[in-house]
Amino acid sequence: MAETDPSSTSSANEEELPMLTPAEIERRVVSYLNGSPRATRDQWRRLGAHGMRWLYTIAVSEAQGTRANRLRAAALATVGQLAGATKLDALLDVVADPESSVIVRCGAIEGMGHAGLNRALPVLQTQAYHPDFKVRLYTCTALGRIATAGAARIVRDIATRDPHSQVRRAAQVELNRLKSKAATMRKAAVGE
Repeated sequence: MAETDPSSTSSANEEELPMLTPAEIERRVVSYLNGSPRATRDQWRRLGAHGMRWLYTIAVSEAQGTRANRLRAAALATVGQLAGATKLDALLDVVADPESSVIVRCGAIEGMGHAGLNRALPVLQTQAYHPDFKVRLYTCTALGRIATAGAARIVRDIATRDPHSQVRRAAQVELNRLKSKAATMRKAAVGE
């Protein structure tokens, strides 16, 4: 009868992870940000403190070139999704910087939407009237995720006044989503 090593057995639900080197963690962070493979929240958490520091470093570091700016934008959006309120200041700083590229600005706005914090509303309101229509598109989605009465007012204004038809349509979609969410919440409160 063969004896099994108790340290080598694990439950079926528990996935054993090898100890990752700092270089492997950095490689995975970049890979996840590039979308290959698309990382889950749990996969990000498995990278530990070193992975989160590397993600944050990419998010707040100035980038040169389109590829580096896309990576930074993805990092900013991911920071908003994973860290929420704890790293909101970094996202606000990027949007406040007039030198931020459009793609980086859009990543920060997406992160604010993921965080869903009312504190981002004044900054998003300024971005709702940004000269670049892509920034306004991202802002509509972020405001829709915040889902407050103030956010709805801004989205309603965008839906009626934005000069770009694509932005107006996106704002209308978000407005409809906000109305649907409010109706669902009213029904739940009544107990239907």
